[in-house]
Amino acid sequence: MPPHDGADEQVDWDATRRAWGVGFPSDYIAFMSTYGAGGIDDALSVVTPEASTQPADSPYLGGMAAETANMRHMWESEGGPDEVDAGPDSVVAWGVSCGADILGWLTLDHDPNKWPVVVWERHGWPHRKIYDCGMAEFLRRLFTKGFEECPLSYASLWGEPSPHFVHWREERRRWESGVDPYTGEPDPYFGMKFD
Repeated sequence: MPPHDGADEQVDWDATRRAWGVGFPSDYIAFMSTYGAGGIDDALSVVTPEASTQPADSPYLGGMAAETANMRHMWESEGGPDEVDAGPDSVVAWGVSCGADILGWLTLDHDPNKWPVVVWERHGWPHRKIYDCGMAEFLRRLFTKGFEECPLSYASLWGEPSPHFVHWREERRRWESGVDPYTGEPDPYFGMKFD
């Protein structure tokens, strides 16, 4: 999955670590350095790490703080996976799918590189599943059908041999110029106003 120029997020990892009270997995740090935050085939967004745990008051929702708040709310209201004895503060989100699934880490281990991926699968059962791998390995297994079944509600990335990443700034630039960021085709809704 090739990145494009200028995708590095330039994250202040010390400030982010202080805000969240934990370090972050090395594969996520490397992903942010190589790709940054953005979308994969308009089906999965890898969210921006933030130096605040409070969701931003912004029309561009979906950063780490906002998705973590969503994930923790679901964990609190529905409980975590049966095999896990941990509260909602033990999860941090790193992604969200077009099927409204939230992907994150279960942060019980002191070593972030040992954090498993936890998925709140909106349309699956059970809703909460744990995958014993990091974020990068999770994505690789998603793209290569390396799990017994698709871990997401929407299967467009399941077995996708050539996923396409678009950095969030480039995605926004394309939308604002009337082009679908993933197909390159004109956006048929560009300029329309909706009530």
